[in-house]
Amino acid sequence: MKNSEVPYPLYDLIPSQITMYMMVKFSLHKNLVQVPTSFAVDHDIDFALLKKAFNLEIERNDSLRLRFVKQGKTIKQYFLPEYHMDEIPYMHFSNKQEQAAFFEKDVNEPVRFEKETFRIYFYTTDGVGNGIYFNVTHLAMDAMGIIVMYFDMLSIYKALLTGGEMPQPLTPYEDYIKAEFARLSDKKKMAKHAAFYHEYFRKGGEPMYAGVHGPAFLEKARKKAKNPDLRVPKAYNPLYDKCDFITETISAEDAKKIFDYCIEKKLAPETLLQFGLRTYCSAANNRTPDVFMMSMCSKRATAKEKHMGGCIAHPLQLRTILPEKMTFTEAMTEMTFTRTQLFRHSAFPYVMALQISRDIYGYSATQGPACMMFSWIPVPLGAQLPYKLDFQAYNLGHYFSPLYVISHPDPQTNGIRINYMYRVKLSTEADIRALHKNAVKVILAGIEHPDCTVGELLDLVEVASH
Repeated sequence: MKNSEVPYPLYDLIPSQITMYMMVKFSLHKNLVQVPTSFAVDHDIDFALLKKAFNLEIERNDSLRLRFVKQGKTIKQYFLPEYHMDEIPYMHFSNKQEQAAFFEKDVNEPVRFEKETFRIYFYTTDGVGNGIYFNVTHLAMDAMGIIVMYFDMLSIYKALLTGGEMPQPLTPYEDYIKAEFARLSDKKKMAKHAAFYHEYFRKGGEPMYAGVHGPAFLEKARKKAKNPDLRVPKAYNPLYDKCDFITETISAEDAKKIFDYCIEKKLAPETLLQFGLRTYCSAANNRTPDVFMMSMCSKRATAKEKHMGGCIAHPLQLRTILPEKMTFTEAMTEMTFTRTQLFRHSAFPYVMALQISRDIYGYSATQGPACMMFSWIPVPLGAQLPYKLDFQAYNLGHYFSPLYVISHPDPQTNGIRINYMYRVKLSTEADIRALHKNAVKVILAGIEHPDCTVGELLDLVEVASH
């Protein structure tokens, strides 16, 4: 449908959507702008009733009725007032490997948002359960929006099955889009956000790229540029973006220590995980105290936003400079402070914050100090659910960032599952295995000995050999 033929209000993309679409510029592969997940329970499911539940979810969740059109080089969006799926494909798999192979094939097929916004399958996998595979364009939903959709849909299904009350209505994503444009038009607040980022990027001087693969890549870039002081190489090459995917886990016993510590100290689990990851990157890069990563932030601060679909997430540019004499407790305080400051300014578009850093340090489009993207998906643990749940994220095969770490509680084991999607031209499997093993080691050592120093924790790290 051409935009001139759309009989509904047209909206520009909001900054979160623009950020997601930016990834296409750093890859030749369109499947970067989609989020494929699957969600199964160990219960019998009436799939005819589940289809009815999904169609009711479409009514309740307007991000499922979001559609896109192109106006020249500009993308516009609109909401269908109603939409209904007469048929939903159903698959039966004899094991989890067969399930993975089928859905990984689908992942390699882009969700082309000009023609479709999502693909969905219902499925049964022997030994696992019955579930939903959902592959959606990132312009329509972020990871938290997908979790909201899954659990709202299950609540609808339960209400249909038992005759109980429907869950409370979801917050319209369309209302958020309108409010977002109102926030962006507040020039006084936008100026305050910009001032924060100017100070944030200048404080401490130019950042350092500290990749999980160690300093060899940076050293090579220094020689090529004939600049021994180069701190940020061109790590975002769109020609060499092939990724492999490694899944690691943290046991239920160790995860309990992490969650208990977070509850006691009022910390977000992301803070501990990011500390472990950044400590390994520091050790792998001559113990630099300066590590820069991107952390995907859901931006869902209010109760209404937490009960809403759509895409409102964007990356926070998390730079941590942690001297070796700093204690683990002090490091947690420093990281929490930095994350909180960034969250307070999360209304400022990522693309504008990124441009500020480029203007200050003269970075090209393929330069950036971030060594990874980190994402935490708050999937409820099995102990919090009335059924055993299997949640899966899938390998996109290509990614613009050197490393994408996708982590979430694992309701199957009550542990934590961490998916590492890494650029094979930059890192090896050994790098990723060492990253995970040592990150967990550092986290647990810090929890057990909170007065130990960052330097003492660095001493524990065994860096992968090259």
